[in-house]
Amino acid sequence: MSDADAVQALAARLAPGDAPDEVALPTEARYREEGRGVRFDECGRDGRMRSAALLRHAQDVAWLHSERLEYGRAWYEARGVGWVVRGIDLLIDQPPHSNEVITATTSLAGFRHVMARRHTRLFTANGRVIADAAIDWVMTDAEGRPSRFPAEFEAFVERVGATFLPIKIPATPPDGVLTHTVEIPLRTSDIDPLGHVNHAAWLEIVEEALAAAAPEQLAATRRRIRLEYLAVTEGTRAIVQISQEQGGPDLRVDVRDEHGVPLLRGLFTVSR
Repeated sequence: MSDADAVQALAARLAPGDAPDEVALPTEARYREEGRGVRFDECGRDGRMRSAALLRHAQDVAWLHSERLEYGRAWYEARGVGWVVRGIDLLIDQPPHSNEVITATTSLAGFRHVMARRHTRLFTANGRVIADAAIDWVMTDAEGRPSRFPAEFEAFVERVGATFLPIKIPATPPDGVLTHTVEIPLRTSDIDPLGHVNHAAWLEIVEEALAAAAPEQLAATRRRIRLEYLAVTEGTRAIVQISQEQGGPDLRVDVRDEHGVPLLRGLFTVSR
């Protein structure tokens, strides 16, 4: 992508109102919630909302939308299926402060085999875009294996009538990189009701490592975070490798557990 195209793409993601991929969606594929507040404990030392808190709000509003569609937790439990996040592409611009009131929107923007994409946006009270996120979810069975959608869900998939390319991070870092390795213990509070480290908790873990190796990433008020989640761990520690190609714009993150199982890879970019 050329520099001009990159600037245009960034401007499109931060444009107020409906995103282009949402406009053609059926009404039931979209959800909006006004009056969502930013809690004090969701903010960092700078007083602004942490990136993981933004992801947690996106997760919460997704469930509210699903319940509005009558696909609540009981519906999924009765069919032995659920959703786990496979990838995120999160653009953050000047996160809000504690006690600010924000608006959240989410849409089911496409389906692909056993996957669904949600486009979620958070806005200030005056309509400025705080966060724009594409989040890829995979439907899984009770054992955590990818599963086909239940038959009664297929009609909704057809009404949406859109697909997408999954978020992917290159499998190996580029040659000629500078590397730091940080070890982060996993906490009981990182585990969600499905029994694995929640995708927002993984972002907290990675940012804990970035605070030690690349604190300028966390200080930037506009940045892009891309993560691909690879596996569930039974380990107790995350080994976070942070690398950067000489002269390249992205920080690369690769996470494995103490058993060597690859868990996560991502790219972090400070946007101008």
